[in-house]
Amino acid sequence: MSNQTVLTGLSLGLMAALCYGANVPYAKLAAAAGASGPVVVFYRAFLMVALLGGLGLMQGGSLAVARERRLPVLGLGIATGFVGLGYISSVAFIPVGVATLLYYTYPLMILVAGPLIDGERPTGGRLAIFALAFAGLVIALGPRFSALDGRGLALALFAAAAAATQFFFAARATRETSPMVAGFWTQLILIPIALLACLATGGLASPAVLLAAALPVGLHIGFFILAFGLHLTAARLTPPAALGLVFCAEPVASILLATAVLDESLTSGQISGGSLVLIAVVASVLVESRRKAVSA
Repeated sequence: MSNQTVLTGLSLGLMAALCYGANVPYAKLAAAAGASGPVVVFYRAFLMVALLGGLGLMQGGSLAVARERRLPVLGLGIATGFVGLGYISSVAFIPVGVATLLYYTYPLMILVAGPLIDGERPTGGRLAIFALAFAGLVIALGPRFSALDGRGLALALFAAAAAATQFFFAARATRETSPMVAGFWTQLILIPIALLACLATGGLASPAVLLAAALPVGLHIGFFILAFGLHLTAARLTPPAALGLVFCAEPVASILLATAVLDESLTSGQISGGSLVLIAVVASVLVESRRKAVSA
């Protein structure tokens, strides 16, 4: 990959992370209006199947996936479903801050698994950047480690492992397949997983529930669709280990938007921790740019 290609991928990945983070406050507003997370995900998947399928047909005239890419696309769909299922379920047993902190260990999992999967050694620079970003998340999220339920811890770590797996599958699924086509099949595979999550958390609400919360649901879905498209495009251009680091900006975006949308105030810890995460993201872009320039 050229230096410019990697930088483009990192930029798109950062935009995706910010959009993913932006949809979280609106998901909370949607849930407060009666549209729970699993319900929104279920209907969102149907919308994305129609949208991505149409765009895929317009772009290439076919939604077919080459035989050698079918397993990665299947893996991407399953991993994407398990990310949401594990993450959403974990907060029923442990505080959101703790769940988020554990979930964002997935960049470290990518760094550790990279040598085994991609043969890419975890450099000292990447490890240092992750340590800085993780420290920032600890400070910003301020988790309480008292009275933790083992089920919640296991679910959050399961979601983190699924997220790491998602990055590796995304890199392979989009290598010779349009992001639109890969996204179409990913969301189609996600539908039955989301349906099971709905049935396990109170049943499937009617579309009228979504209409009653049209604004937050619409903004949540809009941000997610934009983030998902940017994510899959970035995955074609940047190695998973490098791309995973810039996604540490996602929870920072959630915190910042929550101050405006949910009238939540920023603590000094959130400001300090968020600043460390942003520094780490900038450092990640600079380090990857230098690595590619040296290897070119």
